Order: sequence, then C-alpha cells, then structure tokens
Amino acid sequence: MNRTAAGVLTGVVALAVLSGCGGEDPYCAAVTENKTALDGFGTRGTQADFTAETKAVRSVTTAAHDDIKDDWSAVGAAMARVAKALKAADVSIEDLDDAEVRRDMSQEHLDEIRASYEAFNQTSKQRTAVVEDVLQKCEITLK
Repeated sequence: MNRTAAGVLTGVVALAVLSGCGGEDPYCAAVTENKTALDGFGTRGTQADFTAETKAVRSVTTAAHDDIKDDWSAVGAAMARVAKALKAADVSIEDLDDAEVRRDMSQEHLDEIRASYEAFNQTSKQRTAVVEDVLQKCEITLK
C-alpha cells in the first residue's frame, strides 16, 4: 500500500515539474497579462496605447517559445524604432496629425519617422504569425 502511494506521489511530483509546477505556460501568462495592450495591435493611434503595446510586446517576447520568439522580436524591434524616432523628434503619435507640427519638424526627423513606420508595416507577416500563435498555443484571441 505504501509503495502504491509513493508511486502515485512520485508521478504527481514529476508531472508538476514537467508542467512548470502546475502553473500556466509563462508565454501564455505573459499574453494574458498583456492582452488589453495587445488587443488592437498596432491599430490604435495614441502615444499611450503605443507605449503600452511596446511594453507588452517586450514582455511577451521575453517569455515567447523559441519557434515564435524571432517574430515577436522583429515586431518589438520595429516598434522600438518608431518610439526612438518619435522621441528624437520630440513628438507624439497624436502630433503627427498636426500639419503645423510636421511642418516645424526637420526633414531628417520626418524621414526617420516615415522609415520607422515603413519598417513596422513590413512586420505584418510577423504580426499575423504571433496573433495566430497566441490563438493556437494559448487559446487567446487578440482583436
């Protein structure tokens, strides 16, 4: 009887270790924790939303599985480039809608902001891949 109990206990402990001590997959946990920021991924137009999305992507990238980490990293790098270009120009995303603000910006800043947005737009394949991966592995739908 004690051997049976010991065998069951060993099996339970082994299963807990193999499944991360019974906890949720760190990748899925990171997505869940950042879901609000990731919903609308790249489609909302405020600086606050963009900043939250950038932080969320960074957090999820850290926890991402090896087979999808490069896609998350590419998206994060593109977002970081946009953030850096905006900061260098001392403007927010909302400022870009103001013709007067754009007119007062240097051509160098305008060119870098444009190039950074183009680089972000070129990550559409990676953005699609991460959204599909999250749905497949975590059963979470990002809007």
